[in-house]
Amino acid sequence: MSNACKELAIFLTTGIVVSAFGLPIVFARANLIEWGACALVLTGNTVIFATILGFFLVFGSNDDFSWQQW
Repeated sequence: MSNACKELAIFLTTGIVVSAFGLPIVFARANLIEWGACALVLTGNTVIFATILGFFLVFGSNDDFSWQQW
């Protein structure tokens, strides 16, 4: 049995990540932004999402103090 809140959170997170990488490429192909700006946005997204992932990998272990809701 799955948790509905967890499923919704995963769905929304996936939508945010896909749009963060997809929209700059779509905008660059439509000539709304330059390809250099697209590259800078994609680089920034990679740094931010890698930092968030690293935080969860380092501090996400189950110990006495658990900030996890699920």
